[in-house]
Amino acid sequence: MLSDDQLFVRAMRAAIFKTLAVKTDCLDVQQNPALAMKAVHAVLTRKAPVLVLADRLLRGRPTLTFLRGVKATFPQAKLLVMTHETTKDELSQLYEIGVDSILTKPVSIDTLVEKMAGAIKPQGKISQLVQEGKCFLETNDTKHAMDISREILKLKPGSPVALMLMGDALLKENRRDEAIHAYESAHEGAKLYLEPLKKLAEANKDINEDAYLRFMRKLDSISPLNTERKCEIGKVYARKNDNERADRYFTAAIENARREALNHVDNVITDIAETVAESAPALAEKYYVQLLTMKGDNLTEADMVTFNRLGIALRRQGKWREAVENYKKALSVVADDERVLYNMGLAYADGQLYRMAVGAFEQVQRINPKFCRTAAVVAFSMANAYAMSKDVPTAKHFLAVALELDPKHAPSLRMLSKLEAVGSNIANGLDS
Repeated sequence: MLSDDQLFVRAMRAAIFKTLAVKTDCLDVQQNPALAMKAVHAVLTRKAPVLVLADRLLRGRPTLTFLRGVKATFPQAKLLVMTHETTKDELSQLYEIGVDSILTKPVSIDTLVEKMAGAIKPQGKISQLVQEGKCFLETNDTKHAMDISREILKLKPGSPVALMLMGDALLKENRRDEAIHAYESAHEGAKLYLEPLKKLAEANKDINEDAYLRFMRKLDSISPLNTERKCEIGKVYARKNDNERADRYFTAAIENARREALNHVDNVITDIAETVAESAPALAEKYYVQLLTMKGDNLTEADMVTFNRLGIALRRQGKWREAVENYKKALSVVADDERVLYNMGLAYADGQLYRMAVGAFEQVQRINPKFCRTAAVVAFSMANAYAMSKDVPTAKHFLAVALELDPKHAPSLRMLSKLEAVGSNIANGLDS
């Protein structure tokens, strides 16, 4: 296991020793990719099966090199990758590397055990046959591999996985044309399945450059984060003297590499800023500003979290005006982000601009009428702005929401008591 997530490590130990009741200590946890590779090698040299679990990010840095190394060096090892929420392109990249399963954190013990079981021994007759067929291929037993392929095709006619197995067996027998036909059939049956395209590209690499390029571009459209493939496509165009397209792919390859490096820097800076956010908000402000400045014009919806954290750091220092300007910049990137609008309302309230705060909260409610139910403190903050703007009925409405979420919410009880005791005119004297 390659992970620096101590909570997940404890969950893994509980899954193995308590849920599965394994008696021997079979869990080797590493935080260094090189040591993890040595550990995998040591287990496999003893002819023992091994399941490798690896975080997609280790100390904020992608583990792609380790994952590729495991699949290339130890194809018999089962590989399960742990990740938090991620993009479709990043998932495509992981599946292209060849991971056997992907686990999204946080995860229950039952799901963890189920995912491990699925990676070790796939469920279902076809999955088991595919695994058996791949074992025959590894020993160059092409006859039995083809027999397995035919058996799968009887169970599931046109099965892309069975056709891939047949193509691989044919290729080992140097029956190239028949292998290509099998790969093409597999591709026709599953347009987004990467493996047939990769085989077709490889089969045409030194024979038919136009076909090679066509399959490489199809692969790139499905899994666009493969930097090496973008470089290769660029090189093909350069050989064809199509420098404009070559430059386009080379530039995209460099951008991919830059993004991977930037993601690492992003995680490092965010970790530093979060560590000092409460004790030294001015220092946190510095790092959040540095992170946003570094991204320049490449800001996206994913950066709204950083904008919100920067705004909080500014408000903790009493810089409500700077916080408002920060949120306005965020809204120029994503105009309808409800959390940014809510935090901007809080910043206006800090500056006692309660009508502006109400305006921001009204936008939030238009986007998501249930936002006030996020937490009692959220509904209370909205109620406070309406009360200070002398809109007592709406203030009472949000206080009712707050007390529904938390009947003992003290600030809401105090405000409601004052409103009911003195009437709407007391709103001018309420504490913010």
